[in-house]
Amino acid sequence: MFIVCRSVKGGSGTSVVAATLASLASTLSNTVLVDLAGDQPAIFGSVTPITGVTDWMNAPHSSSPFDTDISIDDQLRIVPTGHRPLPHRDSPSWNTLVDGLIEAASLGETSTVIVDLGTHDAPISLIEAADRVLLVVRPCYLALRKAVALAVKADSVVVVDEDQRALRPRDVESVLGLPVVAIVKTHPSVARRVDAGLFHRRLPDSLAEPLRHVLTATSPSNS
Repeated sequence: MFIVCRSVKGGSGTSVVAATLASLASTLSNTVLVDLAGDQPAIFGSVTPITGVTDWMNAPHSSSPFDTDISIDDQLRIVPTGHRPLPHRDSPSWNTLVDGLIEAASLGETSTVIVDLGTHDAPISLIEAADRVLLVVRPCYLALRKAVALAVKADSVVVVDEDQRALRPRDVESVLGLPVVAIVKTHPSVARRVDAGLFHRRLPDSLAEPLRHVLTATSPSNS
C-alpha cells in the first residue's frame, strides 16, 4: 500500500494526518513514513538526523535513501527529510526514489509506504505510483481557492474540520470535485500528545477513528 499526503497551504494538518496513517498502518504491517515536509521525527518524539532523503536525491549514490531511517518501533520507520532542498519535480532523482518506494511497498519487507509531501510540488511519477493521493485541507476559502488555481492532483480529500468555519465538508467536495474520505475534528488532545512525545503511543481517537477507514479502503484487497 502506497499513500501520498499533500496540501496546498501550510498549517493544514498534513503531517499529523500522515503520521496517524503511518501509526495505524504499523499495527498491521511493516511501515515506512517518508518525510518530505520535515516534521515527522518531532511528531514522534524522536531526534531529527542531519542527513536524509533530500541529501540522497541531490547526490544519489549506491546506498539506499532508506539508510538514514529512524526506527520508531519494530514495525515503523521514518525516512527523515535531510537538510538540502527537494530537487525540481523534473529531476530524474524523483524517478529513482519512486522506484524505491514502489519496491518497498510491494516486494520488500515493508508493505505500507506513507509519504508526507507537505506543500511541495509533486512529480507526476509520484502521483501516478501511489494507490491513493490524499489532499489534506481545512474548510478554508483561501486553501480551496489555491487548490483550484493550482489544479492540485489528488483522488480524495481529508478535511481537518473546525466548527467555527462557515464552509463545511460538503462545500469542500463541491468546490474540489473530489470525495471527502475522512473528516478529522480539531481537538486539543492532538497538540498535547505531540508536545509530550506521546503521539504514537497514545494516538488520539479524534484522528484514529476517521483515518482507520482510509487505510481499510486503500488496502490491496479492496482495490
